[in-house]
Amino acid sequence: MKVKVIDIGNSKGIRLPQTLLRQYHISNDLEIELKKEGILLKPLSKARVGWEDQFKQGIRKLTSAEKKLMQLRNKFDEEEWTW
Repeated sequence: MKVKVIDIGNSKGIRLPQTLLRQYHISNDLEIELKKEGILLKPLSKARVGWEDQFKQGIRKLTSAEKKLMQLRNKFDEEEWTW
């Protein structure tokens, strides 16, 4: 597939067709890997696959004292922290 490199402010960029973005489940962010052969673009959507199960397994191994520490909250947790 041939795409044109375009000016974007002081940078350069490429436009990817919508069908390609849908096919590879690319929405907002990409991971860029620099390879000997060129640049590899990968979707980030798979970055957290399996994390929930790993956290659940880790929590099961905690002592009761460690679990109590996890329940502590402060002003930052309640008012400032956002995902």
